[in-house]
Amino acid sequence: MPEDPSTSATPSPTFDEAERVLWADSGAGYEAVYASMCANTIPALLDGAAVAAGSALLDVGTGTGTVARAAVARGAAVTAVDAEPSMLDLARGKAPEAEFVLAIVPDLPFEPATFDAVVGNFVLDHFGRPKVAMRALRTIAKPGGRVAFTLWPAERSAGRSVFSRAGAETQGWIPRQMPPLVLADDYPRTEEGLAGLFREVGLEDVTTSVIDWDQQTTAEEWWISVGSGVGPSGRTYQAQTPEVRAAFRENYLRIAAEMTDGDGVMRLPYRALLAVGTVAEDK
Repeated sequence: MPEDPSTSATPSPTFDEAERVLWADSGAGYEAVYASMCANTIPALLDGAAVAAGSALLDVGTGTGTVARAAVARGAAVTAVDAEPSMLDLARGKAPEAEFVLAIVPDLPFEPATFDAVVGNFVLDHFGRPKVAMRALRTIAKPGGRVAFTLWPAERSAGRSVFSRAGAETQGWIPRQMPPLVLADDYPRTEEGLAGLFREVGLEDVTTSVIDWDQQTTAEEWWISVGSGVGPSGRTYQAQTPEVRAAFRENYLRIAAEMTDGDGVMRLPYRALLAVGTVAEDK
């Protein structure tokens, strides 16, 4: 008898599962390019969370440990989690004083009210159910504790548009398709939307701010992530035919030249959002 397709079909991956595949084994490529770029928001992130000597801090989605290292330098007692082993391997070498845990949000191995502060640098976009994730993270912060997260806004800056521009201008380019987020858990990627997310999960005294900076690099250095298949742009690039990849690189180099000065420095404008909230005190 033929198989019943309803019982033999492979279930579609969730957004979170697809994200983990997207970043699998990408620690070295991420560290080579994106770690320094994402580090520009760390001082404001840790200031917002009031991280200081003696703070018990949870760093969510630590990546290769740049936030953890900065928090250790402030004297904090740092626990950091990530879902990607190759990231944690590099993070342990970068901040050996911190404790690193392989874990997936929201299924974290911590008791409620464990941390003085919970922070995440650009990790919100990796959650398929951000409201569920943020409620879990708020729960493991102590009453009166701070929760602070950065986010890429919906409106892309020129720096974040380089690879998408190159793809849009490349004939035959096939964009990456990700599973949809759960609609009830989604929120607008704006200052108002981020503040609304924080308030909806039960945080108080919510504030938001905008962080702007120029990332200085070179065209070849910035290509490392795509050429080595790191992240969304890199995985999408690898999935193209050789002819399309060659055309994409030509378009990328042309766009990069527009953003490069006479000294060969490529300047990429970036913008991030930061939200900070406080866990309600017990009454």
